Amino acid sequence: MKQPDPDPRPFEAIPPDLMRRMRPLVGAAADDLLAELTGGTPDTGDASAGELRAAIVDGLRHFYDLAERPRTAWPAIAAAYREVGRRMAVRGRDPEEMHSALRRSAQAIWRTLTALAETLEVDRATLGRIAEAQFGFLDAVAAQVAHGYDTEIAGSDEAVRRHRTRLLQTLLNGGPALTDQSLADAARAAGWRPPRTLAAVALAPKPGASPQPAALSPALPPDVLVDLARTEPCLLLPDPDGPGRSRLLEALLRDWTVVLGPTVPPAQAAESLRWARQALALTRRGRIPDRGVVRCMDHVPTLVIFLAEDLIERAAASRLAPLRALSPVQAERLTETLLSLLENNFNATEAGSDLHVHPQTVRYRLRHLEELFGADLQDPRRCLELEMILRARQAGTADDRAPLTTPA
Repeated sequence: MKQPDPDPRPFEAIPPDLMRRMRPLVGAAADDLLAELTGGTPDTGDASAGELRAAIVDGLRHFYDLAERPRTAWPAIAAAYREVGRRMAVRGRDPEEMHSALRRSAQAIWRTLTALAETLEVDRATLGRIAEAQFGFLDAVAAQVAHGYDTEIAGSDEAVRRHRTRLLQTLLNGGPALTDQSLADAARAAGWRPPRTLAAVALAPKPGASPQPAALSPALPPDVLVDLARTEPCLLLPDPDGPGRSRLLEALLRDWTVVLGPTVPPAQAAESLRWARQALALTRRGRIPDRGVVRCMDHVPTLVIFLAEDLIERAAASRLAPLRALSPVQAERLTETLLSLLENNFNATEAGSDLHVHPQTVRYRLRHLEELFGADLQDPRRCLELEMILRARQAGTADDRAPLTTPA
């Protein structure tokens, strides 16, 4: 696939004389930036510092070349950066190192402009053109480095890993850019057959565990897309409702808290991950029990309730006010009974079974609740509010439950 060339128009709008006046400052700009990065004068014998300086200088010179010859300089520059990508692959280096050096080059340009703004007589419009040209330059060069890198490692395990990581990112970024064609192209490059459905899985290391990425390899089949390098590790599980599919995740439970999002079409992978992360956050707070694989669809009421946690806490103050005059023991007993009655449509027999008490005891408590709450227990909307409030309290820990009674 042909890599896009940078748009020459922003470069054409930069006064050529400005670049010619800045070009002699290339070495000094690179040295000043390196001195700041290293906290002093760079060690000339440090090979890594020398490589970084060379990359910064090359980036500056190539940018100036494009500004002076917008229509003719790019082919040679592109070839140079494809070769850089190829050499990085041969040496086992990460292309991100070059991307970082290019960003440093952009920093050096702006430092030069800032320091010599008055001398160079650079107006605001010219600064805007330079910024636009830089964005195009960085994107185009990064694409050439990646192209050289991918060409060199084509067919290798590393190439497959990189393509699969990009595929996962494509799916999770979603949005209008995720078309059937873009998904098909990314899946083909990764050797991945798009499933009819998938589910995102949010992961968090268990306390004291230091799971390694390699530990996932024997546990998961090759159609599972994994990215543990993200700030919030995750994976995508194809056909999660198929026989035995969700059980694949159980092998991860020793080292990870594992939360399975809802099943969705591939284009909605980001939505599945959003719910999985909501459930993971509640699991880490103790609101959802961390027992086995946590499945979002088993905790829909809790997830919905805690999306409006602040509002529900405010509502609790007024809706549970009738219980404040009771002793703590009475209040907790009646609260427990009220929630069971609401969940069982006020059937005393079923509530008694849940509470392990005689149905007549439940009926006695119900009469007491009717005295306290009055018509509220006849209003379906008010009952729904009460059930949500009481479910939220039930899911909370003892420390973060608001007291039901007024302190003596």
